[in-house]
Amino acid sequence: MKRSLRTGLFLALGMALITGAMFLSGACSQKGKSNPTDSTHLCIGVMPSIDYLPIAVAEQQGFFTHPIEIVRFASPMERDAALQTGSVDASVTDYMGAILLHSRGLKVSLPIACQGGFRLVFGRNKELDEISDLRSKHIGLSSNTLIDYATERALVDAKGKPLPYTRVEVQKIPIRLEMLSSGELDAAILPEPFATIGASKGLVAIAVPNGLTVGITGFLFQDEALTKKSAAVKAFIEGYNKAVAYMAQHPRQDWSAAVEQLLGVSKDLASQIPLPTYIEVTAPKAEDLQPILSWMKAKKLVPESYTAEGLIRPIIAE
Repeated sequence: MKRSLRTGLFLALGMALITGAMFLSGACSQKGKSNPTDSTHLCIGVMPSIDYLPIAVAEQQGFFTHPIEIVRFASPMERDAALQTGSVDASVTDYMGAILLHSRGLKVSLPIACQGGFRLVFGRNKELDEISDLRSKHIGLSSNTLIDYATERALVDAKGKPLPYTRVEVQKIPIRLEMLSSGELDAAILPEPFATIGASKGLVAIAVPNGLTVGITGFLFQDEALTKKSAAVKAFIEGYNKAVAYMAQHPRQDWSAAVEQLLGVSKDLASQIPLPTYIEVTAPKAEDLQPILSWMKAKKLVPESYTAEGLIRPIIAE
């Protein structure tokens, strides 16, 4: 009964986060698809995260001159399917997801890097508070994802030797957090705001070592959208850059309402979330893709011959 209640509470939390960003969005069209003939607006698919906070601030401050529609998805599979079917013009995704779609022949480009946040969160066992404690423990993850990659690279001993651990497959992030709180998992890497939510409930959250989750997400665009919706893309970049400048020049309390509304969290919790230093629109660095690509090749997720050439496509607002 207790587990059922906890699960219900965390699922409700997940739904709140999914709903939180919808203040920016509407249906991309009556049929839920981006309209390629309408060059005036962009439709962007996202999952709950802080990666695209500048969009929320830009919307709050009225920096966008063209409509930006945000569609929230509950899983990477749903988000990626929407991009493949043309339901969205772009999506906020991690580099592994971008590489997978590009390697399969989808005509997409990764022109804009995001700044996000992840932390390693420990379960209820009070004896666990550092990586060396996780030897032979139960770790929550989703196979063949960026979290799988980061977990494998993070859980090593002082000499860099991999620690043995039991993999526990948990696709949904809210459920992963619930299992940490209930003691069913010993640790898991969670994105923000979920890591902060866990910390607010008494769980220990630490930085992921070696910058493994720094510089790993970006906006993945359909090539067609970049070409046919160039005016909307330009307006998006200009509004995004204005928001980044505004956030840098004003104290957090001036734009914290955007954090609360975007994530569907309380004012107190919103103030606790560690945020990255957001930067103006810039292309991802090719060197940031290489460790991920090498890992994917070792796991046979992409062909050995695949190089990711053409995936990064820098664009600037003129």
